[in-house]
Amino acid sequence: IADAGKVAPFQPWAKALYEVRQKNDLKDDPMAYCLPPGGPRQFQDRYGVQIVEQPDRKRIFIMSAGGNRNWRIIWLDGRKNPDPDDVTPTYYGYSSGRWEGDTLIADTTAFTERFWFTNGGLPHTEKLALTERITRPDFDTLKYEVTVNDPGAYTRPWTGSFTLSWVPADVEEYFCD
Repeated sequence: IADAGKVAPFQPWAKALYEVRQKNDLKDDPMAYCLPPGGPRQFQDRYGVQIVEQPDRKRIFIMSAGGNRNWRIIWLDGRKNPDPDDVTPTYYGYSSGRWEGDTLIADTTAFTERFWFTNGGLPHTEKLALTERITRPDFDTLKYEVTVNDPGAYTRPWTGSFTLSWVPADVEEYFCD
């Protein structure tokens, strides 16, 4: 088990929960019960994601290939995210985005607590807010960077990143059961 202090700046309760999940070999993972992979985990699904920019609709549509065809929309029309207290929290939250050069920046809020936002079982609260940066450094690679801000689970905002192989193909049919 990795030293939890090196994983993230946990609040004490969040660190204890993370350690329990690790000791239990992640057996209570919500994705094992066909629940959607919210937050960064959407990009860590072994079945991949399909990303479609729809300039005429001023949005980016991201569909998870695993599970039961869950999707997320990042609005590019200048709208602000709703106040989390005014909406029902969701697995993918509410996202507003913008392009800065070749980088897509998405600010996402109003998440439900019902998912693990990484493969390793990191906990979060409904206070979770993410700032995601997605770039394509070369033809075969997507780089995903995220700033996590959740004062309910962490003592300060923190960042993480990973790269994905870009495979220009349609997603295969798959249904979680």
